[in-house]
Amino acid sequence: MNKHRLVAPAAVGLVAAVAFGIWWFTTRHIAVPDVVEGWAVPNMTGTAISLHDSDDTRDGNGYIIAGAWWAGSDNMWHDGAQGPTCVGADTNTKTRVQLGIVDVEPREDVIGGPRVIWLRCLG
Repeated sequence: MNKHRLVAPAAVGLVAAVAFGIWWFTTRHIAVPDVVEGWAVPNMTGTAISLHDSDDTRDGNGYIIAGAWWAGSDNMWHDGAQGPTCVGADTNTKTRVQLGIVDVEPREDVIGGPRVIWLRCLG
């Protein structure tokens, strides 16, 4: 068997593997969420909250929570199909929560900004 016949296919395979590795490394997306805690006050539909540092609800940041994974105080996780029922929709009720937030880069079809990817009610 001629050893030179195996060199070309092996070289092509090596080049393909390196090219794939470079493509995978440069196109993968890793988002590490910022974890914040505070008091959540829901809107009337339970799809968004204002998050406050303290029990004082004058100033807060607004977040959409519809679609986010969530866990109640029992630590059972639920997909975002049904909103976080532990937060509810009573605008007079505050719930202590922990949020996982990622910053989304704006694109042609996506509005950028912070997105809640998970919510945990802290009981």
